[in-house]
Amino acid sequence: MQKHQLDMWLHGEHKDSYQTPKVYVIGCSDISEYLLAVEYKHKLEPVKQDGVPLHFGSLDQVKEELLRLGFEKAYLRLHNAYEEFGNEPSHSYCDIELALKPH
Repeated sequence: MQKHQLDMWLHGEHKDSYQTPKVYVIGCSDISEYLLAVEYKHKLEPVKQDGVPLHFGSLDQVKEELLRLGFEKAYLRLHNAYEEFGNEPSHSYCDIELALKPH
């Protein structure tokens, strides 16, 4: 999903039953950058600008962008690349809720 499409989705006219889409900050144990994705039709779509997925060097940068877009919360999805080769079946990621508003 292009960033301008997400912006239009968030700031367009909505019915009273409208809920803000879930947004995910995706990180991995072996990568030092974060990606931004939005849940659309029960699938995660990377947020892109000019066809390239948005990358961020820190969680603070991602939080600033999400606040600019109008989000109040997001989910940090951490992938553990080392778990996918384990003996026991388990999730290869965990989701942690991120509060974006300063206290």
